[in-house]
Amino acid sequence: MRLKLTFEDIKGRDIVLPMHYGYLLHYLVYNTFSEPMAAKLYLEGFPIDGKKFKLFTYSNIIEKGEKVNNNALNFHKFITFYFSSPLYEIVEDFGSNAFRKTGIPLNDFNLFLSAVEVIRPPKLSESVLIRTLSPITAYSTFENNGKRTTHYYRPTESEFKRLIEENAQKKYIIIKQVQGMSVSQDASKDLRLDIEPYRFSLEKNKKIVYFKNTIIECFSGIYKLTGSLELIYATYDAGLGAKSSEGFGMWDVWEEK
Repeated sequence: MRLKLTFEDIKGRDIVLPMHYGYLLHYLVYNTFSEPMAAKLYLEGFPIDGKKFKLFTYSNIIEKGEKVNNNALNFHKFITFYFSSPLYEIVEDFGSNAFRKTGIPLNDFNLFLSAVEVIRPPKLSESVLIRTLSPITAYSTFENNGKRTTHYYRPTESEFKRLIEENAQKKYIIIKQVQGMSVSQDASKDLRLDIEPYRFSLEKNKKIVYFKNTIIECFSGIYKLTGSLELIYATYDAGLGAKSSEGFGMWDVWEEK
């Protein structure tokens, strides 16, 4: 289930944010949840194989901010973004609290919800062209001489594709388990998902994002997803790839004109 939300500042000021605003948007999302939901998702999540999945994602800000002083973006009076989860209780909590709360903090601003729209889910097929609403990331972490090293993969690499598929399988398992259905990891391995760059250039679509104190390599662009409908729908609702709950991997259907 997906929502499109627009926020304004209570005092009617232009909303000016740093160019790397991802952590602030993450903060806004968690401040919009009820306290019990925020605590459950942040502290517990939905564990599988030693990892905690949150089962929600959100897009970048839709409005194109105007550059100010080379390190900030002026979005003027509104910021709009999409929020999505396969679990109704997460979307309901987020949406109802966005309605009720005023003065939701975001940097130096206090925001209120000025518009919300429930997005009708698309009818998907086993082959679909998608565009990123927030960039996709896939990575592995290694121990090297006692230090943890993170390596990010490019969409043209086979390991990128493998990690995307594995992440989607895990999300699918958790979604079904939360919905009260029993799905084994062995059964999920029969489900397939392949991602291929369709309109993509490394120079144009590679993004370097600063999130808290972490540098994240990620990729925008147009891609072709093929495979099991179960996994395609799971990634539509819960995000494609890693760090979905930090605002990565949200996508929408793209139609070639």
